[in-house]
Amino acid sequence: MDKNDVQHYQWLTSATADAQLTLLAQPTPVSPGQFAKLREQFGQTRAEILVTQSKLRKRSLEKFSVGGEMFFTEIGLQQATDKAIASFKANQIKQLFPQVRHVTDLCCGIGGDLMALAQHFDVTGVDADPVVAWLAGYNAALENPRGTVNIQQQDVNKTALESTDWIHLDPDRRADGQRHTSIDGYQPSAGFMNSLLQARDISHRGLSIKLAPATKIPENWLPSMTSRQWIQSRGECRQQLVTFASGNRSVQAIGVNGNGQSEWKIGFAVDNIRESHEVPLATECEEYLYEPEPAVLAARLDASWALEHQLSAIRYRIAYYTSSNSMTRPGSRRFRVVECLPFDRKKIKGWLRQRNVGRLEIKKRGITLSPERLRKELQLRGNNEMSLIIIGNLDTHQKAIAILAKRE
Repeated sequence: MDKNDVQHYQWLTSATADAQLTLLAQPTPVSPGQFAKLREQFGQTRAEILVTQSKLRKRSLEKFSVGGEMFFTEIGLQQATDKAIASFKANQIKQLFPQVRHVTDLCCGIGGDLMALAQHFDVTGVDADPVVAWLAGYNAALENPRGTVNIQQQDVNKTALESTDWIHLDPDRRADGQRHTSIDGYQPSAGFMNSLLQARDISHRGLSIKLAPATKIPENWLPSMTSRQWIQSRGECRQQLVTFASGNRSVQAIGVNGNGQSEWKIGFAVDNIRESHEVPLATECEEYLYEPEPAVLAARLDASWALEHQLSAIRYRIAYYTSSNSMTRPGSRRFRVVECLPFDRKKIKGWLRQRNVGRLEIKKRGITLSPERLRKELQLRGNNEMSLIIIGNLDTHQKAIAILAKRE
């Protein structure tokens, strides 16, 4: 964005604009008459920015408890680390590396991670976009009574890093407008990330890089890597965090709550991770069915987790596991099996009709079908609730099975 855009966004953080945003915070959409009045008072550009900002603030509340006071860009909100994960990450640095005093947040965006880091450390946020840098500084100051946030609007390649204790990098995964899961499509480039890693090997400062969950890291990162963490928030795996510091090498899947605390953590040393073919196959579906959480699946730790808890796989390389034992196993969702049938639409429809099932959760793995279309075909009626879990087979022509179960 250019200099004029910065001036508009600087105005957006003024008392005049704040008063208008308070009026626009109503749940109903802005009417044509309201927009015309805003355009008459502030001009077309600022009227559009006000309305857009109002919409972004409403959407942001899922990610940020103070989203109604923050400022965003569309892409900035999409890519920002939510408050829960950002708090978890900042607390983790504080607890595991108490010697850290200063953190530099490269490609800080609108300040999701920066806001949490500023609660514990002196921080420097760096972003090349002048509008984003301005908004990051404003947002980071909202919950930072320590007043220790420094914002630098510049290319991260030009940032002096000698005096910082820890670097957090959040590269742009959509620099060309497309979502990338390879670091070759990220900005700053893979070469820049490698240069940070090489400098870390010499300086021994901490380094963490935020990646998309599906991103495969380069082989040359592995010797220096301390941990790879797949972090889950609000029911979905949101990001992969690769950390280079001191400590044993591990792979972890973590679920965090709204307060940024770990609800559960599954972790294994890199050399102890097991493969799916090592999990025994069940001869039949037993009384309980276990589905690993999304972060466990993203980290490919489900086989190690299943073996640790003495579970059997329903089908080879399909992440549903069964046991006769009812136990709360962190990192999974448990179902009590009611019936296991061959996957036959007509039989399933009759089974559900006999039991007055009107609310049906449909899950499937290892088979191609549309849950929405199947739901229409089943013509559900009744007040009872059930889960239908359809499991195919990746390697043989063995028929799919349908498990009717109660979520616990």
